Amino acid sequence: MARPAGAAGIRDGRGVAVADLDADGRLDLVINNNAAPPTVLLNRAPRSASGGHWLSLLLTGGAGSNRDAVGARVRLTAGGRAQTRVVEAGSGYASQSSHELHFGLASAEWIDGLEITWPSGRVQTIDGADLDPRLALDRRLRIEEGREPEAGTVLPNRLLPNRLRPQQLAPESTSRPMRGQ
Repeated sequence: MARPAGAAGIRDGRGVAVADLDADGRLDLVINNNAAPPTVLLNRAPRSASGGHWLSLLLTGGAGSNRDAVGARVRLTAGGRAQTRVVEAGSGYASQSSHELHFGLASAEWIDGLEITWPSGRVQTIDGADLDPRLALDRRLRIEEGREPEAGTVLPNRLLPNRLRPQQLAPESTSRPMRGQ
């Protein structure tokens, strides 16, 4: 699928990291190449006409958990469907994906609920009725262990600072849009 998606390359790729670099709700790829600059592939697939909503969570552990919340498990329910994600570290060779947990919500207009099992063993339940849909859809939210998400926990809509655009990661790196899904 790499060639039809516009992601085929001739470099010796060693690792792949996944993150939503520009916080547009579409996951992007960074390929760690052997003896060459990284390849950054920004996902420019067209959005679904039926919504294409998403939510990204950055968890911060509290007492009894590690600060990066590695090992935390989140179960999100929206639109009658449940999804589960786990915060991982060191899960790939020569790369590390983002600690943010990304959920594709399709046409769901609100989140029914979140259940977070923290590394400490604490289970935190957040009722979707407590989340303002204007703040919970198509956003990056920070949730701290034991605290309810608030309006002030919305993160900037990008991971890369303005001074670090993909084509500037290395002098010879490439930034190509991916096609398809």
